[in-house]
Amino acid sequence: MKSGGKKVIFYFMLFLPLLLVIPSPLLPLWSFQLNAPLYGQKWLTVVVHPLWGVSGDLQEINIVNHYVGLGRIGNEEIQEIAYLPYVYLLSIFLAILSTAAFHLKKMRLGKLSLSLRILLVLSLYLYVYLWLYNYTHTITPGAAIKIEPFDPPFIGEHRVANFVIRSFPDLSLALLTASPLIELFNAYRLTR
Repeated sequence: MKSGGKKVIFYFMLFLPLLLVIPSPLLPLWSFQLNAPLYGQKWLTVVVHPLWGVSGDLQEINIVNHYVGLGRIGNEEIQEIAYLPYVYLLSIFLAILSTAAFHLKKMRLGKLSLSLRILLVLSLYLYVYLWLYNYTHTITPGAAIKIEPFDPPFIGEHRVANFVIRSFPDLSLALLTASPLIELFNAYRLTR
């Protein structure tokens, strides 16, 4: 039998992955920032939110994008955002399933649902990367300012002409990433 303190820690670690996933749809998924000498210290931002879509300084960024030949950014242009709530529901369901399975010592079911959660998180990273790549390699010819297609900053900072672009996963994706990693650690502890 586990002592009182160890039992509390055991159950806290068991349910922590689930506790991390539940609030994740309410937080930003990915953030982008853009700066140029024209803006001084101000950074224009775009935030992708799982439930509310794209927000931020979209009007100003879309004006800049027009002059350099990049497409508009918004919920209408990134229609896949409409599927994010379902991705998050699936993630929460799989977290509940894997937590319950590990708690009930159903290791095969726990490992299967955990594997699906890891694939789901990896697919979000892959989708963002592919969307960024496609977006920055689809430049309209005849734009006022000529830029070459460029590899976007997936995570980090990148310069294009006199613009500095930052891109990084936000709190929602950080929680979705941490949750299965903690559960993977828990599964390892339960099976040894």
